[in-house]
Amino acid sequence: MGWVIPTPAGTYRVNWRDPAGKQRAKTLRTKREAKAFLAQVEADASRGSYVDPHAGRRVLLRDFAADWLAGRTVEATTDERTRSILRTHVLPHWGGWPLARIDHVSVQQWVRDLAGRLAPATVAKAVNVLSLILASAVRSQLLTVNPCSGLLLPSNRRAGDSILTVTREEFASKLLPAVPAEYRAFVCVAAGCGLRWGECAGLPWDAVDLDGAELRVRQVVVELSGRLDVRPYPKSRAGRRTVPLPSFVVDALRAHRLDQDAAAELAFGTRTGTPLRRSNFRRQAWAPAVAHSGLSPRLRFHDLRHSYATWLVSDGVPINVVSRLMGHEQISTTLNRYTHDARDYADLRVRAVFAGLAADDLLTSDGS
Repeated sequence: MGWVIPTPAGTYRVNWRDPAGKQRAKTLRTKREAKAFLAQVEADASRGSYVDPHAGRRVLLRDFAADWLAGRTVEATTDERTRSILRTHVLPHWGGWPLARIDHVSVQQWVRDLAGRLAPATVAKAVNVLSLILASAVRSQLLTVNPCSGLLLPSNRRAGDSILTVTREEFASKLLPAVPAEYRAFVCVAAGCGLRWGECAGLPWDAVDLDGAELRVRQVVVELSGRLDVRPYPKSRAGRRTVPLPSFVVDALRAHRLDQDAAAELAFGTRTGTPLRRSNFRRQAWAPAVAHSGLSPRLRFHDLRHSYATWLVSDGVPINVVSRLMGHEQISTTLNRYTHDARDYADLRVRAVFAGLAADDLLTSDGS
């Protein structure tokens, strides 16, 4: 049992023993606050959820975050991304704060400040990292609650035209002719198979069956701290898949194979056999091609993947098949992210709905 005693300063001191039998004390302003605090401490102790109210005061967030990082087992790319967010957005503000001083109001103010200079998605990522750290502090009995719970985050609504697609005609007549010849097969695979950058860059020739018109996605290229590595498995279990090759992709790959060193293992490696680097490709091939094509300068290589899914859905390919070809673990991902109607499809289908109605007939109808 604990007890409350007045102090010469007019405050009230709560005394109790923690579950380990160690004497603890805390001073509060009023007798009511002191009794309420003691009741909470005793209730937590009886439930087995007791947390030392002073524990979080002795640990700085940067020190706890370092231990949290060291104890995690995640993909190297995930770890690097988390460390970057922590280093750039979290530690500059919270690094020197004791865990117990980080409260909900302070975190909400931080969110507001971030929202004034960063994109909503970046704010959400920074908050997520901080929340994961503080949730671990709760499990470590350094905090009673996670102050990130219930935060109001800035809206992450995309602008109406933020996700771009190209029509098949635009791809064939504008974009592809503007791409340097040595990269055309690479771009064809992205548009004709819906592969991600790392899946295209890591595609080995022995995973390509030109006679059977299909390829197998089984490895990817990832970039870690400026270093390119070939990872022998894709982004997820669903990412390991077989994708049919359209005839234009087969033709492009055959031509590309003839121009390449016969001993090359990667379908799209550099002349020295190393994987393509995304920044070099963007600077040397993609950006100039987009500029010369007359298409939106915001068009990204990844938008070819958006376009691929849209073309398939637009032509009636079942969504579960599209999801499998895209390497998605959930069909909802395909529906929510990649099925943006191409302009040619939308225009033609909408007009086709009313194709049987003649304006003259409607205007002269007597309503009978």
